[in-house]
Amino acid sequence: MSRTMMITGAARGIGLTTARYFAEKGWRVGLYDCDSEAITEVLQQPEFGRCFGGVCDVTDDESVAYALQHFAEQTHDIMDVLVNNAGVLSAGYFEDLDLATQNKMIEVNVLGVMRVAHAAFPLLRETPGATLVNLCSVSSIHGVPTLAIYSASKFFVNGFTEALALEWERHGIHVACVKPPIINTQMGAAAGAFLSETPVPTLEPIVVAEAIDRAIHKGGTGHIIGTGSKIWGLLDRWLPEAGREWVARKILGFN
Repeated sequence: MSRTMMITGAARGIGLTTARYFAEKGWRVGLYDCDSEAITEVLQQPEFGRCFGGVCDVTDDESVAYALQHFAEQTHDIMDVLVNNAGVLSAGYFEDLDLATQNKMIEVNVLGVMRVAHAAFPLLRETPGATLVNLCSVSSIHGVPTLAIYSASKFFVNGFTEALALEWERHGIHVACVKPPIINTQMGAAAGAFLSETPVPTLEPIVVAEAIDRAIHKGGTGHIIGTGSKIWGLLDRWLPEAGREWVARKILGFN
């Protein structure tokens, strides 16, 4: 029997690549997104012939409940993996971004992640060996200038993941997060444009899908993607504050 996976924010970028990656491995993937036209178009692609999906606005309780009910009907109440991927990013200096824009990042990246995980818990609990994977970011290693609220939202995802990994262990649910650097997506381009005058190196979305695969099958809680990001994580953990700030400036090109 095929394993099942639900992905939020699946109409494009990392979510779509992850859905395609697991669909090609024979998983039954539920693709959900707030963009109804985009998700309908995606589901018509031949590689998703055995998959399903629909609309899910992670900022709306009823929309999340409907999406989960739809997923459960398609999988006979089995949710092997939930990928909490939906996220938004607006880059710029904190004082230049209006509060509505910044509140949107909190609504989606913080409350949305919490809302979907909470609503999906019964399905995860009743599925032996279930896994929750939250999309985090290397911006949870150190606060990133021009991404202040986005970065803060990923600090939340990291702490939320670490806490649930301990809490939900008693239910047999594995909880992990993946922490990519800038990825070659529309969101990644928006982030990189503000960080340096020189082009910021990017990775392709497939590396995130592969990291999610490792998180599911090899365990562990926090999965940092990329050698440079892993080195940054180690340095930030052990250096004193002044050293942490110096490293962050150098890595981010923010001088």
